[in-house]
Amino acid sequence: MEDKDTRVANMILDVIRTANLLERLGAQYAKEADLSSVQQYMILSMLSNEGDLPMRDLRQNTLVTKQAVTGLVERLSQTGYVETCKDTKDHRVTLVRLTSAGEKALEIIRPFRVLGNRNAFSVLSDEEFSQLSAILPKLIHHLKSNQEHIEHSRQNNIKKSK
Repeated sequence: MEDKDTRVANMILDVIRTANLLERLGAQYAKEADLSSVQQYMILSMLSNEGDLPMRDLRQNTLVTKQAVTGLVERLSQTGYVETCKDTKDHRVTLVRLTSAGEKALEIIRPFRVLGNRNAFSVLSDEEFSQLSAILPKLIHHLKSNQEHIEHSRQNNIKKSK
């Protein structure tokens, strides 16, 4: 039997493989509405579900860099799927808003996403699906917290060394 470190390493590889396969699947859905990436779809979907959002929230929810989310939003804006505006309460904050063209893109993608997602997870029993649905957010939260702690510690070390 493999030791725990080997099992963890293999599980991480399986999670990465799964994420890569799901991203490919999502990219196929995105292409149906002329989106260039699954991250663009994620942004449209977040805006549809939550309304206008600050760039900061989009970055935190997509787990990409500030520069990457800026590029994603700029490309979505150029295609007319989103628009940006300043927050009336804090002019330093840029809000991103879904347009009717963005809503239409999501409508185009929806039947492909629903069928594809059902197919992708059909191998899981209802109980397995529920367990995975509970475990993944817990793991994501933990990893984000660790990453934020590591980044904060790194920044403090840089300040101390100056």
